[in-house]
Amino acid sequence: MAGMMKRELSTSEFLITQIESRDDAFTPEERAQAEKDRAFTEAVARNIIKARTDRVDKSLAALEVLVRDSEGHELIAGTLNNFYTREALDAIPSQVDRTLRLAKLEIQITPSAVTNSYLREAIRTYILGLPQASVALSRAALEQALKEGMGYQSTKTIVEMKGLLDEAESGIGLDRSVRKLAEEVAKAGNDVLHEKPTTLEDAFNVLIKMRGVFESIYADQ
Repeated sequence: MAGMMKRELSTSEFLITQIESRDDAFTPEERAQAEKDRAFTEAVARNIIKARTDRVDKSLAALEVLVRDSEGHELIAGTLNNFYTREALDAIPSQVDRTLRLAKLEIQITPSAVTNSYLREAIRTYILGLPQASVALSRAALEQALKEGMGYQSTKTIVEMKGLLDEAESGIGLDRSVRKLAEEVAKAGNDVLHEKPTTLEDAFNVLIKMRGVFESIYADQ
């Protein structure tokens, strides 16, 4: 439409254009080399992570030697910096979308510092696109909220989830519909901890259920 103001670039978009402008200044040969370097860097990053979580072939031994060497360490650090910068910038639009989606779930509660630490990280990992972590932390936040509501928090008292829910029904008036939500959150957390990966959509739904449970637990605050 004529007369419409041009949308200002977001910070992440601006930074991406700056990187692309720098890349555009390369000669064809330099651009080809940059693409090779980028592919190498990505392989290095993924292999370093894999080497710490899985068995890998002995070809990574040479890489470890390179990383330990001062000049090699600087080279790898620089290429990894470029890789993670680009990866982080590319991820920002999705993180913004998830943050805006979460804005609809805001509730006024005042959990303890312990409970809040789990809740905050459950939300943060969802925003970062880590559904397994988010769901597992949501379950931990639920357990802490129930312990807080029943006076067990920081007492080192061990009570299983079912026992907590049974006591919450009689002790703080947790109704059956809210208990069902809590059980679904607990099951989702148990599943991801026992070889059943989840999705970001499921992680979001777990946070929705968490809101319902927390509103009930902290209803008198």
